[in-house]
Amino acid sequence: MITMIRYLDELLDERGRRHLRVMLAAQAGQGILQGLGFLLVAPLVTTLTTTPPDWSRFWLWAGAIAAAVAAHHALLAWSTSLGYVVGTDVLTSLHERLGNHLATLPIGWFRGDRTGPIGRMLGKGTMDVANIPAHLLRHVVVGLTAPATMIVGSFLLDWRIGAAFTAGALLCAPALRLLMAIVRRNDDDYDHDIGVSASRIVEYARQQPTLRAYGVLDRPELGTLEESLIRQQGSQSRLTIRGAWGMIAFFGTLQLVVTAVIALTVDLTLNGSVSLPVMIGVLVVTLRMLDPLSQLGELAGTVQINADAIGRVRALLAVPPLPEPAEPAEPDGTAIELSGVRFRYDDAGSGGSTVLDGIDVDIPAGSFTAVVGPSGAGKSTLLKLLGRFFDVTEGSIRIGGRDVRELGSAGVSRLTAQVFQDVYLFEGTIADNLRMAAPDATDADLDRVARIARLDEVVERLPDGWDTRVGEAGSTLSGGEKQRVSIARALLKDAPIVLLDEATAALDPANEAAVADAIAELARDRTVIVVAHRLSTVVAADHILVLDHGRIAERGDHDSLLAAGGTYARFWHERLRARGWQLTPALRAARDRGPGGHDAGVPAGDGLQPARRERPL
Repeated sequence: MITMIRYLDELLDERGRRHLRVMLAAQAGQGILQGLGFLLVAPLVTTLTTTPPDWSRFWLWAGAIAAAVAAHHALLAWSTSLGYVVGTDVLTSLHERLGNHLATLPIGWFRGDRTGPIGRMLGKGTMDVANIPAHLLRHVVVGLTAPATMIVGSFLLDWRIGAAFTAGALLCAPALRLLMAIVRRNDDDYDHDIGVSASRIVEYARQQPTLRAYGVLDRPELGTLEESLIRQQGSQSRLTIRGAWGMIAFFGTLQLVVTAVIALTVDLTLNGSVSLPVMIGVLVVTLRMLDPLSQLGELAGTVQINADAIGRVRALLAVPPLPEPAEPAEPDGTAIELSGVRFRYDDAGSGGSTVLDGIDVDIPAGSFTAVVGPSGAGKSTLLKLLGRFFDVTEGSIRIGGRDVRELGSAGVSRLTAQVFQDVYLFEGTIADNLRMAAPDATDADLDRVARIARLDEVVERLPDGWDTRVGEAGSTLSGGEKQRVSIARALLKDAPIVLLDEATAALDPANEAAVADAIAELARDRTVIVVAHRLSTVVAADHILVLDHGRIAERGDHDSLLAAGGTYARFWHERLRARGWQLTPALRAARDRGPGGHDAGVPAGDGLQPARRERPL
């Protein structure tokens, strides 16, 4: 609890800290008054058992009890209202701190599998933390201070009963800690699994065309959504069942202690060691002590879950942001230099393996550089480092003679425009998505870049034109149309360096031609680095870098690399063979007839055959 209070104190401003301390003091006073109110029952009963009854002392103790109850209720109302104020302050502070911190994290940190956990943390996680001062702290503080007051006061009634209460508290404390430890161990697994399920649900909704095309909807064993839901169900069951056993252990210990104290009190009364009024007072204290302790036991699991939420929020806030210079440097041109660049991912999922190992390359300003190589060679990682999605593990990347760490993330962003295969468009209109690159762009600016990217063809055939809403993630547009929007956005930004990663890899011929024309326009008077598999893109480059296992295996232009007969030449010939296959008329006819046709088979040697091509391009 002390850790939770300390973290809440860190989150709040001075006004919020003052409210938190006053609230805790009021709650502690509430618990003390509750304990005193029940302890005063013993002297009150004593005044009634004297012969004759001492009515003056009776009204004195009755007034003391009434005053304690009135003060308790006043503190209850005050601390409850302060709890809501502090909870609101904590929620506001958390959203502000998390939002500001997420904006400083490396872009590459935001992987797809983190979407669900981050969304859950910003929603339920922050509410769990804010719920601590708003609802939970009062029960926890009162659940500790009220029994503690009654235990201390029981020594005034009889030291043996006080010792029995103390021994019982020492037995209940480990049982309570055991319950919270069980919840803590299993809540981490449950929260992880529910975050994964949230990510899979988003993926399931967005990938419906692919899932239906391959029949995965009818074969749930092939999908990850059902697997993640099964794991979530299992972790939830473990949390519930094991938590129930922990509660049984705590409440069983509590009942044992209460029974033992009552038996001891009755025995001492029968032996004449304790008077009847004291016994009545002890019984009242014992039975009333059950209420705050029972609430504490019932809320222990919730307290631990909220404490775990604090731990996850703190872990996110502990993710180191990219270091930013106090005064960003200004580059001298747009030439790019990579010197001794090594990079490895630090997250557990990557195993810490080195992705790029000793990259040395100079990219002149205004040049067109293509990066090719097998899958996993580090091509996309290289572009992300150039865009400062991450910082290099070793070595340096310079733009215009300045290290990107000296330029800062904002400086690198200002210098670069990035176009990737997986285009993300925000909910809004086509014009809104373009103006993200240049908020002050005029309609004439939009029309100019639309013509270059051939986005004007898309805008003209849409009923609402520029005001057409693209839907979440651009769901109302095709892949080629989204890519044209992305190219137009890059053109509108007018950055001197353009980074393209597989920009035409999954497009149909018409969209590929449109995007290729736009890329050619982007390459004019700009430094362009493109990861490409398309032959036309590769052959048009001024420089070609061949990556293999994180190293530059070859470099040069198309003719020299082809003549060298190395990795690039093999890549080139493989692409030619892949590009040179086509469906012959016989196979088309068989395909059109389908499985129920009269001629479903394809004669040997007549089907998928190499196309006749004089030149590869």
